[in-house]
Amino acid sequence: MFDHLEVVISRPLHSGEKPGYPACQAQRRQLVQQSVQAVRMGSDPRFVKLRKRFIRQFAVLAVLFLGLYLGYIFLTAFARDFMAVRVAGSINVALILGVLQFASTFLLAWGYGRCAARGLDPLAAELRIEKAEESAARHGRVVRP
Repeated sequence: MFDHLEVVISRPLHSGEKPGYPACQAQRRQLVQQSVQAVRMGSDPRFVKLRKRFIRQFAVLAVLFLGLYLGYIFLTAFARDFMAVRVAGSINVALILGVLQFASTFLLAWGYGRCAARGLDPLAAELRIEKAEESAARHGRVVRP
């Protein structure tokens, strides 16, 4: 499936490079092997699942964060009377919502960490271990648990 990438090995990397130079061929061979591994990883159904989960979580958090932030900005710009309402003493709605911006940022980061620990990290660890074992077997090494 990936044999067409082997053709790259026979071509020089630069115009002045000698095609038979062993170090360049070894470097080229390693680059081709890494490219093949990357293509295989990208087509692995578990990796596709991991990527989709990450994109979905990132999109949800980005929309939530930007919605909260832009909502605060728009209220500050266009609802000045509402933002100026005093709640207690010299504390007004704008100050409370400003502090809640910080709280919501930390809350979203914490939520992402929990979701990643449950849904992303186990799958990523499984893929990482499998690919490390494949690489070790290919190079005759032993993977430590």
